[in-house]
Order: sequence, then C-alpha cells, then structure tokens
Amino acid sequence: MPRVSISDTNQTLEVTSGETVYQSLLECCVELPHGCLSGSCGACRIEILAGKENLIEAGLIEKNTIQSLKEEFQTKRGEDFTGREIRLACRAKLTGDLLIKIIK
Repeated sequence: MPRVSISDTNQTLEVTSGETVYQSLLECCVELPHGCLSGSCGACRIEILAGKENLIEAGLIEKNTIQSLKEEFQTKRGEDFTGREIRLACRAKLTGDLLIKIIK
C-alpha cells in the first residue's frame, strides 16, 4: 500500500492507490482544508515535496485552478511557486508514496 507523509504533522499514513489524496487521508481520519472538492476553489492545495511521479497527471480543471492560485499568491503574498509542485488534494490521484506539505 502507498504511504502519504505529511511534513506539517510528521504523520505517515498507509492509503489506497488510485484514490485522491484528499479521500485517502480522510479515510485515515485526517481532514485537509477543503471547499468545493471538485478542483475549482483551491482550498485543498498541497505541495508535493517528494513522489510527484506517483501522482496521475493533473487534468485541465486542476491545472487552471493551480495557475490561478500561483498568480494570486504572487500578487497578494509575494510568494513565488516557481519550481514547486503544487496540486489539489481533491483531484490528485496517487499511485505510490508521497511527501506533502499543506499550503495555508
């Protein structure tokens, strides 16, 4: 079984392959910040610190939302996400081990 490690909490959880990161963690009683759970709001944003090759490629909705988030964070917070792997937990389906950081 794949494992998801959360850098913010030092938790490592065994999860089900093929599910979204959000659903997998919820089944382990870890609830991430969320809103719409359809990839439009961006509330469940996470940074992939290791294991990005163990995620199914982002679809168009997720890509568009992530692009908007990056622009907003740059404009409002001065935070640059260049070179960082940002995904939405509600859309990112995992196939192997991940190390994530929750973006607030």
